[in-house]
Amino acid sequence: MTVPAEFLAKVRAIEIASRKLVRDGMAGAYTSAFRGSGMQFREFRSYVYGDDVRHISWNVSARQQDPVLKVFEEERERTVLLVVDVSGSLRRGPWAGRKAERLAEIAATLALSALENNDKVGSLLFSDQVERIVTPEKGRTQLLRIIRDVLIYEPEGLRTNPDLALRHLDRVLNKHSIVFFLSDMEVLPSESTLKRVASKHELIAIGVDHPGEWEMPGFQGFLELQTAEAGRPVTLDLSSSDIQEYLRRHGQTRREIIAEMYRRAGVDLVWSRTDEDYVPTLQGFFRRRAGTGRR
Repeated sequence: MTVPAEFLAKVRAIEIASRKLVRDGMAGAYTSAFRGSGMQFREFRSYVYGDDVRHISWNVSARQQDPVLKVFEEERERTVLLVVDVSGSLRRGPWAGRKAERLAEIAATLALSALENNDKVGSLLFSDQVERIVTPEKGRTQLLRIIRDVLIYEPEGLRTNPDLALRHLDRVLNKHSIVFFLSDMEVLPSESTLKRVASKHELIAIGVDHPGEWEMPGFQGFLELQTAEAGRPVTLDLSSSDIQEYLRRHGQTRREIIAEMYRRAGVDLVWSRTDEDYVPTLQGFFRRRAGTGRR
């Protein structure tokens, strides 16, 4: 894929910004929120009075004629997968570019935080099909690849099928992992799919929207729009205060409905508006998660 110079500059700028955020404490917040996937076997050693007898290896003890203990340690290295929406609503339309850029900023921050924690990071881009998979790995090249793809990858599909993408995780992940689902939430996954993924992995949803989609102050007259994915024409009379109020209320109601659906599915949801700083929101989420001890 040939990347125009202006996009390469934007990728580099996002990388620099994310590195500063991680140095300023984001990595520590991430580490506290995601402490390890469990315990892994390290070694055998002789049993010492006071050790937990549940960890005695009876087979090895029988062979050695002496009590032998299994020693475990917390498994620090995690696998992180960013499942990112690249459908029509994030590639076409007056606000698509800013939403895609915000997703790239968040993805970069999450990826770099994970890499600083010695985790592997990969990505799965989707529209109404699985567009591209980057196998979880470590290193700066991996980070740059993820930023570039989220920012400028041109999908073959225009519509959105998040259920297809989330069901595809079984082919990508072979163990319990951290999955971040990043989307503008124009199309939602089913509650049953969310519950199924959340039963296997740590699933966190991150929604992005642009205030211009629901708030149009200063606009007068008729505005003709075309939906990014279905291509249906829509005409709005922005001179009408009722239309302005309807758009604001519709945006708020939409967020509330989405939040309730994720709550029922037992999945954490974080919202980011493109006109607001996402850093405090993300750090606040990490702190809350660390405080609850949720994994």
